[in-house]
Amino acid sequence: MPIFKRREKRERQYRFPEWPRWRPVRWLRRVSQTGLAFPLFRIFYAVEISGRRHFRDLEEPCLIVSNHNMHMDQAMLLRAMPHSFRQRVAIAAAASDIYGNPVRGFFASLLGNAFPFAKQGSGIRESLEYMGVMLERHWNILLFPEGKLTVMGPTQKFKSGAARVAIESGRPVLPMRVDVTRPGILEGRWFPTPRAKVRVSIGPAIRFEPGTSSLAATLRLEKAVEEA
Repeated sequence: MPIFKRREKRERQYRFPEWPRWRPVRWLRRVSQTGLAFPLFRIFYAVEISGRRHFRDLEEPCLIVSNHNMHMDQAMLLRAMPHSFRQRVAIAAAASDIYGNPVRGFFASLLGNAFPFAKQGSGIRESLEYMGVMLERHWNILLFPEGKLTVMGPTQKFKSGAARVAIESGRPVLPMRVDVTRPGILEGRWFPTPRAKVRVSIGPAIRFEPGTSSLAATLRLEKAVEEA
């Protein structure tokens, strides 16, 4: 049964590509991440990871929520995940910012298994519906409830979309947090500088009872990410 009731007679505002989850594309993405992207980031950034134990008993599929305070923090978050879990993650990417540029949208879908997520307007409902579809297909979804990037922070107020999906789906939510402890090239710092440092923290999963208000759930998600 769909998490969000989908309207049959309606032209979609956004296209949600299925090809990023084709088997050959998934293989290419795995090779690109482990053989190219992660080793490259390791050259410039030392990453400290804490809380990986919370993946052990995590029930899938789930939502993963994080703050959004550095360019390419998606890569840092993915790198902190166990390999088998990472292969089942799809990223909700800003429809207007990322998919507003066809080239950026293509590479986001190819390398990050991303799909467009609207931040405002009529596309929000479509995005929430598609997140429900992805959960039903047993994909874990990574999203950034702040709705915009703020390099080095501070963390912005969360929007309610993640909380609404968590409540209606009944799926667990894993809070993660990225903190830049020493800025690097992604923050505009170039050599000669010491190696940049990033800390990725993972908190315990939470889930919401049916009937929980979206406001209460959103505030709890903010707190969970803050305390991760």
